[in-house]
Amino acid sequence: MHTLKALFLTAVMLWCAACGGQPVDADLKAAREQYSQGYYLQSETGYERYLQRNPQGEFRKEAWNRLLNIALNIKGDLERSVSLLEAMSLEESHDKLERWKIMYQLGDIYMQLGKRSKAVETLEKSLMLAEDMPEQTVKTQLRLARIYRLQGNYDLVMEALNNCAESASTNEDKATCLYELAQSYSLINNWGLVRKALEQLLALDNVDEERRAMATFLLAEAFEYAHDYDKVRSLLESIRETYPNPKVVEARLRALKGQK
Repeated sequence: MHTLKALFLTAVMLWCAACGGQPVDADLKAAREQYSQGYYLQSETGYERYLQRNPQGEFRKEAWNRLLNIALNIKGDLERSVSLLEAMSLEESHDKLERWKIMYQLGDIYMQLGKRSKAVETLEKSLMLAEDMPEQTVKTQLRLARIYRLQGNYDLVMEALNNCAESASTNEDKATCLYELAQSYSLINNWGLVRKALEQLLALDNVDEERRAMATFLLAEAFEYAHDYDKVRSLLESIRETYPNPKVVEARLRALKGQK
């Protein structure tokens, strides 16, 4: 009976090894323990060895993510993080969503490094990966728009944000795109288009109350630019209780006294 049980267990272990579900590699086991105890440099070496020795290992994603966390959040090594993400993107080439996540994060790190052109190039690739994924498309377009704005390229800003609003699958995402669009138009003093974007936003249902209040505040600014002070007062009065900082609204209302 004991012999049959031993043979059965041996057969199971051999089957697991053949299907890739082998017992945890010693390097990986040690790396996990060291990571959980905060010995990150030692665990880094173990995860690296695991990746080198197990090109088809089932825990490679865990190893890559732990190495990235050590590089990015423990060491603050952005250049190393870039190298890891680039390698990860090649390994995840079969999974569009995972590759989008990697490329989106890579674009963010390029921005932290001050490499705006490289960030744009990477995010444009992530935008292609996000096709048929509205949430990821919106996030990428918003990030691209902010970089274009830093570059002073307002044609691309407006194109990205208009596409963002069209791509949005929820009113909340659409409102975010329209608010960013209105803010961008305000930076170039195109107050007519500020009003148009904000009026579209305020016509949407199921939009966060704070977002609606902020949009109303910016719309009041657009009407103030047009010297329509009655409309400004009406808009500001409507958000006395909902604007994130009511004192700002009160100060604006006081400043309007005497304006006709």
